Amino acid sequence: MITKRESILSQILVVAQVLMSLLLFLCLHIFIPQNTISIFDKIFFSTQILVVWSLLFSKFRLGIIFRETPFFEMLRGYVATIMLGGFIFLFEVYALRFSGYQSYSLRFILTFLIANLLLLIVFKWVIYFFMRYIRKIGYNTRSVMIIGDVHAEPFIQSFIKAKDWGYRLTSVVTPNDDFRKSEDIPNVHVVKKQETLKHYITVNTVDDIFYCMSVKDERYNPEQLLQDAAEIGVNVHLMDEEALHKLNENPHSLINHDHLFKTYQTTPDRYIGLKIKDLFDFGFSAFILVVLSPLFLVIALLLKLQDGGPIFFKQERIGRNGRRFNCLKFRSMVVNAEALLDDLKDQNEADGPAFKIENDPRITKLGRFLRKTSLDELPQFYNVLKGDMSIVGPRPPLLKEVKQYERSQLRRLSMKPGITCIWQVRGRNKVSFKEWMEMDLEYIDTWSLCLDLKLFFATICVVFKANGR
Repeated sequence: MITKRESILSQILVVAQVLMSLLLFLCLHIFIPQNTISIFDKIFFSTQILVVWSLLFSKFRLGIIFRETPFFEMLRGYVATIMLGGFIFLFEVYALRFSGYQSYSLRFILTFLIANLLLLIVFKWVIYFFMRYIRKIGYNTRSVMIIGDVHAEPFIQSFIKAKDWGYRLTSVVTPNDDFRKSEDIPNVHVVKKQETLKHYITVNTVDDIFYCMSVKDERYNPEQLLQDAAEIGVNVHLMDEEALHKLNENPHSLINHDHLFKTYQTTPDRYIGLKIKDLFDFGFSAFILVVLSPLFLVIALLLKLQDGGPIFFKQERIGRNGRRFNCLKFRSMVVNAEALLDDLKDQNEADGPAFKIENDPRITKLGRFLRKTSLDELPQFYNVLKGDMSIVGPRPPLLKEVKQYERSQLRRLSMKPGITCIWQVRGRNKVSFKEWMEMDLEYIDTWSLCLDLKLFFATICVVFKANGR
């Protein structure tokens, strides 16, 4: 696997296939009753499926999505698993019969093995098409920059084909002028200076950097790269020196080498926990949008009756690592609020690049109520459902605010922005800009599912106090 992320995903797929095989084995008892089978037999053979199938799936690398593994190699792995597992089953069944103990029938075992083989192949096809679909629409895709010279071209070519892992190659940075001759590799940028490289990763949307050069290569300084990337929350994967030497011999090292890269990151690396967070975001947002749809309609009607203006206020915000998206809110201000902003800048009560005044004359009477009760934030659950935001995370800033950040403050963009975070439950409108930034960085550095739950329930208490503005 190229990184720990892919290794964990592969393990999850192995576990899913083992549990699916076990469930099939147990359900088959309904269709082919085995009257002579005791509960001990079921437990004994079920345990064997858990152990033997897990070992065989891992041995034949059947957790890897087969787009990068030839179809017949994947098929051969499943056939080998079923044949070896089936041989063990049949040997035990006949050994038990030889000793005078009645066990599973030959019909039951063969039916299970054939059905299991077909189920596993269909499952992998479904996973493949599902992954291809969500990557095609760009959902949860990580933007990648590869740093390398002409020797890294085999890896880059393999990487471009590996679309199902969720990586999108946005650029290739190289110190080698000859690299420009390759037409198959998009967005090649020749960068000679370390400072230029630092600027490039700062101003572009980059989630991961794959460094495919020797750390001893003097054209770049990997230690400085690690420091520059860590400062803004970008992950760096340094190719292992041994893997680097093998890369030219085996262009398929992307999937055949178990320790291709060593990862350095300052953002949370709890892959499973983050996926649980994503699932909760999706499920809870869908629930809110459905259950509160009558309230949405009432608010929309009141906003229309108020002045006939638009229902939603759309504003471009900056998401994870510089991604741009339209953040939605119920409109709480007059229609020409943006045009009136210049006349109010002198009254700004917030320090730093943010703007806020306590009695903003642009806010309507209905808007003041929506803000006080936080109802104006409800449409952002649609942003969460789309994957642009999370329920808990640093608030998404404006581009003009980001441009005024100190470089170290850019790290707050390294996690998906959220509807609520630490500053909203600790002080909301009373914290300074510096404290706000520190709280967001504290959230990133200490993130856990437990912290998200605490902030989630704390936000509910803050909403009921109706102290928004």
